Amino acid sequence: MADPDNKQWFEQQKGSSKGRGRARSGSHPANQRSAGKNNPGKTSGNSINKTSGKTSGKGQPGSGKRPDHKDDTKKGKNPAPVKKDIRKKEFVKDEAQKTAAVNEATKAHSGSVKNEKAASEADVKDDYSTKQRKRAKKKILSKAVIGAIVGVLALMILVFVFYHLDNYIAAKPEFMFISEGSVEHTIGARALIVRDETVVPGNASGDLVTQATEGSRVAKDQRIAMVVPESMSLTVDNLRNTQNQISEVQQELIQTGRAEGAESIYSNINGSIEPIVDMIRLDAMNGNMSDMSSYAASVSVLISQRESELAQLEFDDERLKVLRDDEASYEAMLQRSAHRVTAPCPGIISFKLDGQEEALSFDYLLTADPSLIREVISDSVGIITSDLDIAENEPVARIARNEEQYIAVYLDSGDASQADFEVGSLHTLNVGSEGVVIDRCEVVRSTSTSGGLLIVFSTTRYVEDLLDLRTVDIEIVISERSGLKVPVSSLVDADYDRGIATVYYNNQGFADEIGVIIEDYDREFAIIAPIGDSSIPNTQTVIVTNPSSIKPGEKVTN
Repeated sequence: MADPDNKQWFEQQKGSSKGRGRARSGSHPANQRSAGKNNPGKTSGNSINKTSGKTSGKGQPGSGKRPDHKDDTKKGKNPAPVKKDIRKKEFVKDEAQKTAAVNEATKAHSGSVKNEKAASEADVKDDYSTKQRKRAKKKILSKAVIGAIVGVLALMILVFVFYHLDNYIAAKPEFMFISEGSVEHTIGARALIVRDETVVPGNASGDLVTQATEGSRVAKDQRIAMVVPESMSLTVDNLRNTQNQISEVQQELIQTGRAEGAESIYSNINGSIEPIVDMIRLDAMNGNMSDMSSYAASVSVLISQRESELAQLEFDDERLKVLRDDEASYEAMLQRSAHRVTAPCPGIISFKLDGQEEALSFDYLLTADPSLIREVISDSVGIITSDLDIAENEPVARIARNEEQYIAVYLDSGDASQADFEVGSLHTLNVGSEGVVIDRCEVVRSTSTSGGLLIVFSTTRYVEDLLDLRTVDIEIVISERSGLKVPVSSLVDADYDRGIATVYYNNQGFADEIGVIIEDYDREFAIIAPIGDSSIPNTQTVIVTNPSSIKPGEKVTN
């Protein structure tokens, strides 16, 4: 900080210097000369002679007047200004030294002030930095505390969520009553289906318009279709458009619940359409587009069958009445110009042909060489399709003349032995793609060859369901075991070689375990029986189907 004594001293020195300067400047010769010039009416006799220390002339002491200048010069004395100049120089030198000293003192003082100011600013900066560091430490500390609290809370929430989530998603015990059932052992094979069929010729060329439902039974001489010449193609298109409109209105009425029995009709037709759709997908994946037109024709026939069946239902709707009148009008126009097709014999009608109707027969399957039948199985199509564009003398339909059909398979020698399929034995055939299980199929031929085994089955069931199939994948049941049927997943520590296992069951609200005998099993189910004289398990026993979810002795909860 600045020293007030130094400042006072500086002001005193400065004032004293100025006073001395003014006192001395009054006796300076130049000033006297200047005064004489400025005041010509006055003399200088009042000036003080500083060399001799005496007063000259008649002037008063201290008046500053000098003797006459001319007298001094004449006497040869040195003029007074020489010594005065020396004194002036000395005075100027002293003044310069004093001024320098004052300046040094001023610089020192200003430097001290600057240093003190800088020190003060540094102190302020240090104080600010210290405060900033303290604030930063406090912020870091508070953030750390908040982070720790949040972390603890998050951990607690996570533990809570995991605990309850584990309880929620943990497998809960599942229970079921033991029921009577059977376990089957099957062999997969590709089967050839043959029926005793009569081919119906068209005797004309043009568009085929069916008048009988696919898979329905027809009588002899019943009108089943008509072949329309190309000149009537526009009328055919109008008829089909009208039939499509009828279908749309019927679907609308069915969705609103105004057509009783329609659901079963749709279900049956959709079951026939789905295999065709599967074949379309398979051919599309393999890049085979050659049969797409045939597939489309087959779907069209099925849709026509559905419309024929739906037409027999009672629909109380004015739109349908108008459309039905239009349909009848178009059909009447076509009948006047079309070639009529009638059934040559009674039986089940189908408009799907593959060209093997006359070559494949019951006699052929019983007498042909097994290798030839094997080739037919490999080369035949799966789904038989139809073509609505009929050429001259081309067959338009086929009629299965009886309710019997024949299914031929060729098994590899390692799959089964001839003893498993003796002539006259009965077996069950599962047709998975059609959802059909044909039981009591009789073996009518069993021929063993060096490459395998040819088996021909005969059945009178599901003829209409398999009417549009020439070949299909089936599962042949070789053996079957009946008894208490349980899922394989319910067996604990199952030893299939020894035929024993353990099952968990509900014993008065608690899980209990009991040993059982494994009599038979497949990939999904097992046939079990009690050990010794035990009456458990039985059909009243509730078992745990997922035993890993509970332990014996634990309380049973759902």
